[in-house]
Amino acid sequence: MVVMTVLAMAALLTAAARVPEAENEEKVAVKDLPRNVLAVVKAVCPGGKILSAEKETDRKTGQVEYDVKVRQEGGKVVEVEVVLDKAGNIRKVQVGEDDEDKEDEEDDD
Repeated sequence: MVVMTVLAMAALLTAAARVPEAENEEKVAVKDLPRNVLAVVKAVCPGGKILSAEKETDRKTGQVEYDVKVRQEGGKVVEVEVVLDKAGNIRKVQVGEDDEDKEDEEDDD
């Protein structure tokens, strides 16, 4: 019985490993951000400093999401999410607390 359970789990793990990821995530240099993404970031965080940027591409839809971490003038770090359709048009902009910064604050409690 134990052997069958182990074999079944191994088969499931092997099958899961073969499923291609729907999204592809990669780090992006600030200089490589599209102009419209950079313009949005500067508009929602005037005077802020871009700390890092990541790009996620949905292989099914072609939609691209940029997650840009920005340190605002007061020192608070926020994440600006900009979603583009496959033609490069902005479809969504969302500004929120940086998840990692929020986790650090929770650890301090």
